[in-house]
Parts: sequence; C-alpha cells; structure tokens
Amino acid sequence: MSNESLGEIVLKGIPVSSGICQGKILVIGRIQPRVECRRITPAEVNATLKRFQDAIIKTKGQILDTQKRVLEKMGGKDASIFDAHLLMLEDPLLIEEVKSTISDENYCAEYAFHLASEKYIKALSTVEDELLRERVADLQDVRNRVLNNLLGREQESFLPNLKEPCIIVSHDLSPSTTAMLDRNKVIGFATDLGSQTSHTAILARSLQIPAIVGLQNASFQLSSGQFALLDGHNGILIINPTDYALFIYGKFAKKKADLQERLADLRSRVSNFRREKGNTFGEY
Repeated sequence: MSNESLGEIVLKGIPVSSGICQGKILVIGRIQPRVECRRITPAEVNATLKRFQDAIIKTKGQILDTQKRVLEKMGGKDASIFDAHLLMLEDPLLIEEVKSTISDENYCAEYAFHLASEKYIKALSTVEDELLRERVADLQDVRNRVLNNLLGREQESFLPNLKEPCIIVSHDLSPSTTAMLDRNKVIGFATDLGSQTSHTAILARSLQIPAIVGLQNASFQLSSGQFALLDGHNGILIINPTDYALFIYGKFAKKKADLQERLADLRSRVSNFRREKGNTFGEY
C-alpha cells in the first residue's frame, strides 16, 4: 500500500533479521549467466569434458574460500551451510548426467550443465517439505558459480566497490553473497524472494544485519538512490518516509538502544558478581 499524497511508499514483507536502519537504497539484480544452446563436434568432446571438470574444481575452491572466511567471521555453524554446496558439486548423478549430455548429445559444457541443474531445481521446487524447497536457492547459487566459471564471467563484484553505507534491495541474494556482506557498508537488505528458514535469512541474523524478504517485486518498483527506512522487526520497508515516521522509529530505536545498554550493564554486573563469588569461595 502507499500514501501518494505524502510521497511515502510502505512495502510489507517477511521479517528475518531484527533491527532498524535508514539510508539510500541500492537496487541490484543477480545477473543470470546467459547460456547458449551450442553443439560441439565429436573431436571437441574430450576438451569439453576437461573444461567442465576444471570449472567444477574452480567452483569448489571458491566455495571452500567462502566457507573459510565465514568460519573466521561467524563460526562453524554458519560455515557448515556451505557443506551442502560442496555436496551438490560432488553429486555423482548430476556430474554423470552432464558428462553424458556432452559425450552422447554433443552439447557444449555450459548448456549441458544448465539442462541438468535446471531439472534438479524444478524437481526440488515442487517438493512439499518447505526446508527442502529452501535449498533451491543453494542449488541456484552453485549453478550460477559453475556457469560463470564455464563462461569466463567474474563473480558478483559490486560488494567490494560500495563507497557509502546503503540498504540493498534485490530480487534475491544468494547465501554466498550474503555471507560476504560488509556490515559497515550494507546496513540492511530487502529481497523479493526468500523465507525465514532460508540460508540467506540465517546468515543475515548471524551478521546482525536488519533484513526483510518476500517483498515480491520491490526490486522492480524501486530505484537506487531513494531514501528508505527498513524495519527488520516487523518486515516493513518505507520509501520516502515522512518526518512523523522517522520520529516514531527514532524513538523506538532509542528505546531499544537504551534497553540493550541496560541489558549489557546487567550482564556485566552478573559476570562480576560470579567472579567475586568464585574468588570468595576459593579462599575457604
């Protein structure tokens, strides 16, 4: 819904990581590698199989590097998310299907992998188990990495180039992209897709970045540079917030900050009390 008279636009999504932030938005889109349906000659099969194997090895290295950085940044629980990505690359059925499509049907490596991975994505999208359906994003993440390596494309590079703090608005964010977000530059994010149980949502909570998912088509409605207020507690994204909205949320944020400060003080007192009691008991 929107309030056109005030120029304020209110979008409602699913809250996945609490917090409130305000700033300019940066609308990005995950660029899907374009895959050409191209045939190869029988003489090119061996070289094509090797190129596919090299892309798998390179992708594994990239995922292991991401996993290592997440382990150092957030810990083992979040890093274990990428175990599933590695397992997908080692799935013998997927690998053999791609190799067979290259050898028997003489398709290029990228198109053969595109066909096989799309089949898996569609099958996973139709299962009734919600947690399994959420793994579609992981498979898409792995697919795009492999295709980018086969096509000689660079992986997404917008993150290191951010020059000022912003709120990212995107159709979707992959787990590997989310894991690399710089908390100092990305103060919050909102996506069209996603759910509370997605790996992207889990990583947002670990990073303590306010986040909303399930906005449906916000990335198509909005433009970079618009000023926004993101409420990760209630799943609300306000574009061109009024002075009244900023005032209300400002009071709410101050109350929360005060509460956090009091809780930190209480934890410190309890910790000191326990240390003092421990020292006292040690004297007897």
